[in-house]
Amino acid sequence: MGFIRTILILGLIYFGARIVMRVIFPWILKTFVRKVERKMKDQMNQQGAGHSGFEKANEDVYIKRPQEKQGKSTKDFDGGEYIDFEEVDKD
Repeated sequence: MGFIRTILILGLIYFGARIVMRVIFPWILKTFVRKVERKMKDQMNQQGAGHSGFEKANEDVYIKRPQEKQGKSTKDFDGGEYIDFEEVDKD
């Protein structure tokens, strides 16, 4: 009788651990990830609101774009080098 009772207890522990690992553990992990995500969003919002300790300068930013090249255009392209190819028979 003691052997059967031990086997049943070990079986219950095994299946209980499987239920915990498949159902409860992912739920706990998902809750933890959401909590950390919310905390990170709050920190980012605080930094974006100017609480990071840095002052923003009220200056305009200008982007200088490169000018078009004044050199040769595609109309002046002389074609480059000529390469002679030979046909190869596949016989």
